[in-house]
Amino acid sequence: MRARALVAFRLDRALRERRLVLLRRRIDRADKLTGYVVMLADSWLLMAVTDDGIRLNGFVAVRSADVVAVKRRPTDGFVGKALALQGTWPPTAPPDVDLTDIRKLITSVAEHFSLVSLHLEKAIPDVCFIGRLVGVRERSVAIREVSPRATWDREPTKWPLRKITRIDFGGAYENALSTVAGDPPPR
Repeated sequence: MRARALVAFRLDRALRERRLVLLRRRIDRADKLTGYVVMLADSWLLMAVTDDGIRLNGFVAVRSADVVAVKRRPTDGFVGKALALQGTWPPTAPPDVDLTDIRKLITSVAEHFSLVSLHLEKAIPDVCFIGRLVGVRERSVAIREVSPRATWDREPTKWPLRKITRIDFGGAYENALSTVAGDPPPR
């Protein structure tokens, strides 16, 4: 089986069998992601990620083409049981997330989650930009960013859609930032 076909097969199997997997991507210095594949599309996939405390910690959407390895985690059974005892098993996709293309993905996520984290890992590794969606155009997205101190930037920033490699939302950090920052003040 060719490498791309093997990755697609393993992603599909992880989704169908609710397997805890580790994803490795072709992007230098990109995080390895551990969690459950909850949605698959041609361009993007969505994972419910787990943290070191054996909890679900939000969602991560990554470009399907960037995934080069899908490995089942040996702790799959233990983690599944722990999540069941916490009442969070099985992990499910949030409602109405559209993985058809990046514009629809960002727009659909912003309808249900107050903050999104945009990663441009090839261009700007080890940094993400967290904010509230202002708008999506043909080639760019604008967000009103919130700082790590939970203060809102005055003006929106624009990011090229083609450079976005990962989108996080619904995690403990985004939720805490949203709670402390509240709504952005009028410009």
